[in-house]
Amino acid sequence: MRIYRKVGDRVELMALGRDLDLERGEYVLASDGNSTLVLQVIDVEYADVPGTLEETLRDLTSDTLGGLIRYDPMDVESHVRAIRDSRLVITKLRKVIGCPSISLPSRYGTKVRKASPHEIIGTQPRARETLVQIGEEVLIDPRDVEGSVTIITGRKESGKSHLAKLLATSLATIGYVVLVFDLNGEYVSLGVTKDGGQSYVNNRLITLSPGVDYLIPLSKVSQEVLADVMTFALGLPQTSLRELLRACRDARERGRLSFRSLHRVVSTAPMNESVRDAILNRLSTLEASGLFSDEATLDEKLLEALSTEDGRLVVLDMSCLSSLQRRILVEYVLSCLREKLFSGELDPLILFAEEAHLYLRETYWEDVVTRMRHIGISTVLITNQPDSIPALIYRQADNVFAFNLRNGSDIEHLARNLDVDAETLRAILPNLEKGQVLVWGKAFSYLPMTFRVLDSCLLTRGETRRRIVRKEGAATSG
Repeated sequence: MRIYRKVGDRVELMALGRDLDLERGEYVLASDGNSTLVLQVIDVEYADVPGTLEETLRDLTSDTLGGLIRYDPMDVESHVRAIRDSRLVITKLRKVIGCPSISLPSRYGTKVRKASPHEIIGTQPRARETLVQIGEEVLIDPRDVEGSVTIITGRKESGKSHLAKLLATSLATIGYVVLVFDLNGEYVSLGVTKDGGQSYVNNRLITLSPGVDYLIPLSKVSQEVLADVMTFALGLPQTSLRELLRACRDARERGRLSFRSLHRVVSTAPMNESVRDAILNRLSTLEASGLFSDEATLDEKLLEALSTEDGRLVVLDMSCLSSLQRRILVEYVLSCLREKLFSGELDPLILFAEEAHLYLRETYWEDVVTRMRHIGISTVLITNQPDSIPALIYRQADNVFAFNLRNGSDIEHLARNLDVDAETLRAILPNLEKGQVLVWGKAFSYLPMTFRVLDSCLLTRGETRRRIVRKEGAATSG
């Protein structure tokens, strides 16, 4: 390859078709003396060679005449065809190594070669067991995920959840505490491999099914947490909330907090009837959700599971919950974590929110993103609707994994809120294959790059259910 021209941050390379082995998103290094340009491929086109149209038309005419034999003792024709088949590689200049300012390298003296992902990321040398491998040549430092906001997005069946599972299990294996909001029951089988054996994360996996084998003891819920649930999940007005908190204090003073004692105190306390009805309706809804229990001796299993010095993967299986139950549970968990982390009762953890667009509300997620990372919650949001994530969260994001996206509005939404130019996103995202991802952020030296996510030996769920399963290699009707 040779440098053809440079316009702004756009650098065009010339290459012969037979020598070209590049895909969109890959990097090449153009070295000239002490200066090296780091270039990312965003497209490949045919080079505009003068006379190509006429030569192509002559070839078409020769084909119609039926196999004319050309006399070419010097084999000139092969060189002419190679020139006519040459490619124009369009790249973006990402950075310059070894030179304080951008300079124009020599067109003929510059050596251009394909770069491997680890050359671009530049991860500091560490023991391999302390790194997380997510691609064939891609290892990231988990410290770039901890204390950060990470977004994983893309179309359905593009590979989002596969990457999330790989990342979550790897982090738990090397010592991190990971909590997963699992909406579709995709994580509950991670303790088993595809061939039926125990997986590497089996002894670190704890699965809790809210309303089934996990009930929240109401007597152990603080007033602050209960207030958050009532306000953000059930929409209780502030006037009614003050009366509810007063009733909670009275119920605790009389014995213990339970739905029965709360109903009794609210029903007998002097207050406005509309306020009383609002409180009683919310309490009935909370009790009917089946997530809370009056049992005073019940342990808080979630907090117990998260209280560990070893790595652990805690999965909240919400596949059988209604949208209201999910909203109540998510608000309770976030409020409870905030309280326990702030008081130092829990160590920092990493939260994975699958299908985040179904329960992502600005009222509490803004608090998670902007403040809770300072007290110990690192957030990973997984969604197939990029525009459902508020702009504030994108601007706070430290790492972004974007799989295939074809909707123009989704791509424009990312372009407006990420520090990646729109031309790169439009060129790469619609052309990503299943399992390929475009990444950007702290874990990748803030350079956009593409790679294929590693396959996993774990038994994962979440595939699209089909009535008729097409066998691989079977013929399909037109």
